[in-house]
Amino acid sequence: MSTKKIKDSLINLFVIAAFAITLVIVSCNDKKKSEREIIEIAEVKNVKDSIVKDSLINKEIDNLEVNSSKNEMEIKTRTYKMKNGATISYYLDAKGIAGFEDWKDFTIVNTELAKVSNTNFVTTSEKLNRLNYKVANLRNSIPAYLKTEEVMEDVADIQKEYLELISEKNASEKEIKENLEEFNEQFDDLKEELDETLKMYLDTKKDAIEEFNEKMDEGKLNEAIEEYNEEMKKYTKNLVKNAKK
Repeated sequence: MSTKKIKDSLINLFVIAAFAITLVIVSCNDKKKSEREIIEIAEVKNVKDSIVKDSLINKEIDNLEVNSSKNEMEIKTRTYKMKNGATISYYLDAKGIAGFEDWKDFTIVNTELAKVSNTNFVTTSEKLNRLNYKVANLRNSIPAYLKTEEVMEDVADIQKEYLELISEKNASEKEIKENLEEFNEQFDDLKEELDETLKMYLDTKKDAIEEFNEKMDEGKLNEAIEEYNEEMKKYTKNLVKNAKK
């Protein structure tokens, strides 16, 4: 075997090993995070009359405000702003979800995939390898409200496809192009699932707030909280609390 082939093989093994090690590291971090994470859409409990005006639920009782903007790259930014200052911001392109303000790893991977389709063979390989940590960290960095079983399965499939893609670094340009197309298709599947998941979350949140308002208008605080929690359970029952599940 020539020195060049040995060198290429060693580089290939190093890239694959690096991705595998990264997956282990972020999985450990994910476990620690899940243990301490307070999911933002968890049930509202023990709200006292004296602090109702300052509670999260009280500050969300109005309909969510929606703002949209559009730049020359045809990327739309949509922001849902709540009265307590919290926001859910995400980006849309012609294919649907293009990124999230609070899920930067996904946003970066999506952006880089769009770029590599117009680059040469060498540049494409380099850009894909630089996505190593971002792809490995997708499960660890996903916002709690998006962790449905379907979304997490798609993320796992993407990581599997990526590992196959970088493990065939010495394949022909045609083979790598085909593998890249498969990876892109898998990523598009995730984007479609995220479209549905986000819509379900926002629709449920809106219904929950309306139910809360109705009871609050009647002066029934405890019932208002119960109604809100019951509505949100329609969504939270689909969530995977631990990303490893």
